[in-house]
Amino acid sequence: MRNATVSALIYEFLFDFYRQIEIERGYNLWLPDEHGVEHETFYHMHTSCWEWSTGVLEEVGAIKFLQMPPAIFPHLKPHSSRKSPYSYPLMTLEECRAADFSEFESFDNYCHAMFTFEQLMGQTSGLAGWSPRFLDAVASEDDIFLFEGNRCVAFDGDRFKEKVMTRWAEMQVRIFRRKDASVGK
Repeated sequence: MRNATVSALIYEFLFDFYRQIEIERGYNLWLPDEHGVEHETFYHMHTSCWEWSTGVLEEVGAIKFLQMPPAIFPHLKPHSSRKSPYSYPLMTLEECRAADFSEFESFDNYCHAMFTFEQLMGQTSGLAGWSPRFLDAVASEDDIFLFEGNRCVAFDGDRFKEKVMTRWAEMQVRIFRRKDASVGK
C-alpha cells in the first residue's frame, strides 16, 4: 500500500484555495478579522468539498475562518458550532510546502484528506487544475492513482473504495486532527 503524505494533500487543498480566490477575484469580499484588519476572503459557498478542505486547512493553521458578517446574513444567529463560510490564508504556498505537518500524518487523517480530495475532484475540475507538484508529490506516491502514458494520470475508484472507504466506514469519529488527539493513532 502506497499513500501520498497528508502534507502533500494539504498543499493541494491550499493550492485550490488560492486558485479559487483568484478565479473569484472581483467578486470576493474583503472582511475584517478580529483586529479589524481586512482580508480578501475565500467563500466556500456551503459546498461540501470546500467545507471539508477548508476545515482541514484551518486545523493545520493554513487559513483562518472569519466571523460571519451580520450585514450579509442578518437572519442567522451566531452559533458556536456554525463556522463562517468565509476564510483567509495565513500561509503562503511556499510556507505550506516548507511546513512540518508530521503531527497530522496518520492513516485516519490520510483517509479523511483523500475522501476530501475525491470530493474536490468530483465537484470541481476532476484531475485538472491541481498544483504543478501534484503528479510527483501525490499521484506518483499513491496507489489510488494510475499513470496512463507520459504523465497522464487516472483516479482508480476501485482502489479508493478498497483502501479509503473501507477505513472510512470503520471510523467512529471522522475528524481531521493531530495524531495525539486521533482515534486509532
